[in-house]
Amino acid sequence: MLSVVLIGAGNVSAKLQQAFSRSEEIKLLAVYGREERKGEILPSGQIVSSISEFEHETDIIVIAVQDDAISIVQKEIGATNALVVHTAGSIPMNVLLPIERRGVFYPLQTLSADREVDFSSIPICLECAMVEDNELLEELAGSISGSVNWINSGERQRLHLAAVFTNNFVNHMIRQAEKICEQHDVPKEMLHPLLDETIAKAKELGAFKAQTGPAIRGDMSVIDKHIKLLPETVQQELYKTISASIQYEYESQL
Repeated sequence: MLSVVLIGAGNVSAKLQQAFSRSEEIKLLAVYGREERKGEILPSGQIVSSISEFEHETDIIVIAVQDDAISIVQKEIGATNALVVHTAGSIPMNVLLPIERRGVFYPLQTLSADREVDFSSIPICLECAMVEDNELLEELAGSISGSVNWINSGERQRLHLAAVFTNNFVNHMIRQAEKICEQHDVPKEMLHPLLDETIAKAKELGAFKAQTGPAIRGDMSVIDKHIKLLPETVQQELYKTISASIQYEYESQL
């Protein structure tokens, strides 16, 4: 059985706590966080200890904190014989230097503490500085997911960029649509079947073939009408930018 210590008490940590706790192959020894969260009882039942009190002997230490705090936490841990990994998509593995046994354990999914996710289908992206640790880290990933992938820091940064477009930007577009509905007392739920079909079609056909709408048709009269209907300058500029990007992508078809 693998022994694991988790550092961090945010969304990623919360979901990893649940996944690790459900695995019969992992023993989650402790969760550490900032001093101000010491003593807090987490949804997993774990009690947060202060990082300054870190003292566990363990197989793997998983650092699941904000990107800019990774190096700070690494220094607070001090010398350890454990394999130390972080969970960030856009941060190179070498942020953990001078730790020799270092790596990355990046779950490619949007994670919120109050929403259940099935970790068995979430791609886990792995990287190790030492080949001798590959088997150990793969064992950890395989105990909670059926999709284990070896991705280096450069590849992972680009994958994270693609993930921002896929999740964060798409979600922001949905929020803009919700605002339009809310401002005009139109039920936003009416958009849900469209949203479901948009995602399903993009997955089946590929996003390039699935694209429709006034921008790909070059229908400037509709585009101009839409822009005039938008009350906020920021929304207008967003509409223009996205429409121009679509037209650039399909320039040969216009």
